[in-house]
Amino acid sequence: MTRAISFFMRPAALLAALSLGLASRPAAAERKNPPADKKIEDPFLNGAPLTFEQVLKLAGQEAIPLRRRKEAILNRGIDFSLSPDQADKLKSAGASDEILKAVKAKAKPVVAASPPAAPAKKEPMGTAVLTCAPVECEVSLDGKPLGPTKDGRLELSKRPGNWVIDFSANGYIGHQSTVMVEADRTVPVSVVLEPNRATLEGFGADLLKKVVQAVAGVDGLRELTTVQATGSLTVWSREGASVRWTLFMRNNPDRALFQAKSGNILHEVAFTGSEFKASKNLKGQDALDLPTDFGFIRDYQLSALLTRISDPQFKIVANQAIPAADEEYPLIAENGTEKISIGLDGEFRPRKIRISTTTGVGSVMISYSDYFKGEKAFYPKTVQIKPDSSQHGIDVRFDAVDLSPKLNAADYKLRGKALLNAGN
Repeated sequence: MTRAISFFMRPAALLAALSLGLASRPAAAERKNPPADKKIEDPFLNGAPLTFEQVLKLAGQEAIPLRRRKEAILNRGIDFSLSPDQADKLKSAGASDEILKAVKAKAKPVVAASPPAAPAKKEPMGTAVLTCAPVECEVSLDGKPLGPTKDGRLELSKRPGNWVIDFSANGYIGHQSTVMVEADRTVPVSVVLEPNRATLEGFGADLLKKVVQAVAGVDGLRELTTVQATGSLTVWSREGASVRWTLFMRNNPDRALFQAKSGNILHEVAFTGSEFKASKNLKGQDALDLPTDFGFIRDYQLSALLTRISDPQFKIVANQAIPAADEEYPLIAENGTEKISIGLDGEFRPRKIRISTTTGVGSVMISYSDYFKGEKAFYPKTVQIKPDSSQHGIDVRFDAVDLSPKLNAADYKLRGKALLNAGN
């Protein structure tokens, strides 16, 4: 009797084989015999290298003989390098020493991690903090342009040594600084650029416009050209003695009439252009000096001065468009023979003026204060005139001022009587 032979595979072994890519073997009765000369390939022993997950599953599969599991590892190889952590996991999964030995034999060599590259040696650097005024500056370092400052400041870092730093700005005279900068040190470099001549003249023209506008505006200057006023005149002689007079003045650019009274003595001087006519009772040095003193008062009327320096023969310069609070003479008018330096009050009105010759010989100081507001213009009620290097001086203080009175030529002639009560 022929007995039927059944082939059984435990379920766990079957699942393991399937997960490794191995199909179950057919029963011997259903299998065709291969040709005798062709070796049968076992898919469990041949195939792609095993992954760590596959070896981990294989390690504890007792349903598959240890010999076959070991042979599969040795034949197929593995696609990972065995780390200590992986070896511990295989042991925990039930891998025998033979399995571990086979895995170690076929594991990819562990590539040692390259040591971290040594950090690049830090090159020593020096720093310079640049500040530039009064405008933003273009900066160059050793001939290489670096761009402009921002809010007047720029910080540079470079290898230490001697740095050549150039500062420039449109309308200003450039400046070059050479500084020694040490490693890990910060050097401050501050520069104030000087405006060039064109910029100075531009500032001067703008500032003169502000002065004229502050005093009267363009139309108001006409109001200042004709003035009638009463007050007092104090004159210091060259010897230092002083004489005080009661003063009456009518003045315009072409004509003027001055009356000075002390006690019962009345002196009169009438001007037509630069020529004058005096009353016959002018006696004594103090009285004889009056035409000269009146001439000074006439020449240094504020409207006359502003009109004079507005002439194209004068070049007007200023160091900045808006004067600094501590700047004594922010506005300068120059021609070929004289220099007029003008100090201003907080309202941009002339406060003091120094007139000097280009040769340096002879100068005079004029101060203006106590400004009176007319309809359109301001008029200084106090004027002081003092030549340098001399005790001679003039102090005029007006109590009443009438701007642009309606007068004709006859009103400027000698009167022979006091007009001290005329005016407002």
